[in-house]
Amino acid sequence: MIGSSLTFSILFPSSYSIEVTKLRQQLDEAHLAWAKEWKQRQDDFKLENIRFAHDVSWNKRFFSLQAARDGGHWFWQATHTIVVFGGFSI
Repeated sequence: MIGSSLTFSILFPSSYSIEVTKLRQQLDEAHLAWAKEWKQRQDDFKLENIRFAHDVSWNKRFFSLQAARDGGHWFWQATHTIVVFGGFSI
C-alpha cells in the first residue's frame, strides 16, 4: 500500500492539485460572469405567458379537425356515412 501511494505522489505531485484548484476557481468566476451578463441581456426579451380559455366542446365545433375525425358534428357524421357507402359501391 505504501508503494502505491508513493507511485501516485511521483506521478501526480501536489502542485498539480493546486493548479487544478486555481483553474477551477477561474472557470467558476468566468461562468458566473457569463451567467450574469446573459441574464442581463435576457431582460430585453420578456415573454408573456399567454393562456387560452379552455373550450369544453372543442371537439364538437364544426371546423374542428377532431370533430371531422370523430364525427362530432352532424355534418361530419353524414360525410362519414356517405364515404362509407360510397366505398361499398366501388
